[in-house]
Amino acid sequence: MIEINDKLNEKLCQQMDGQLEEDEEQQLRLIAKSYALCENAIAVLSNHRTNKSHIYYGKTSEILGFETTGSYEKIDSIWEEKILSHIHPDDQRLRNLQELVYCQFICTSHSDKAFDWYLENTMRMSDKNGKYLPTRHRIFYFKGRGQRGICYAICLFNIATKTSRLAVMKNTLTGEERQVDVDEKQLISEREMTIMNLVCEGLSSKVISARLDISKNTVDRHRQNIISKLQAANMNEACHKAKQLGLLK
Repeated sequence: MIEINDKLNEKLCQQMDGQLEEDEEQQLRLIAKSYALCENAIAVLSNHRTNKSHIYYGKTSEILGFETTGSYEKIDSIWEEKILSHIHPDDQRLRNLQELVYCQFICTSHSDKAFDWYLENTMRMSDKNGKYLPTRHRIFYFKGRGQRGICYAICLFNIATKTSRLAVMKNTLTGEERQVDVDEKQLISEREMTIMNLVCEGLSSKVISARLDISKNTVDRHRQNIISKLQAANMNEACHKAKQLGLLK
């Protein structure tokens, strides 16, 4: 009887966890949809656990040449490539590095208060005629119930009056602002860069350890640090992101 009760309790808890995840995503979907409606924004909700995104198109979408106002789209990725491809190539790398700094700020914080901050930067995005327009971008990170780390992100795109190479993190509770300083050497160390380049060449941890005269465990530890810093699922994805950021040769 006790064994049956334990199994039943485990089953119910699994269902409850699933329901909680569904409820919290639904709540965030409504928030994203509201941003699209109230701020005329393109709002993207990304679920980092399922690797899926929900995109809500406000009036900004038509100005930039995307979908009609009120449209909705679900994609099997946390990278809204259709939208990101409209960013000016000269702005893309800096934007990604600024977001990485913000992401590391959240992930290395030992307090949930880190989620009170959001990132704001600007960039040039092309419209349907190829003309580049100044665009404001904001990103908010959210954790899941009972979990640490980033589970969701909401990205917002709006037309702006001008662009700037500066980015700021803003605290929604205190109004405090912090300028985002990008130091590539602090983001990824020289040793991590070396290991990433060797991984991209197809070398295994064992071969890399012999070439660099360090232990395989040290190589594996560096690999895990790289994956964590770049918020990637594995080294292949980490190398891909590093190339997009211009960190790799």
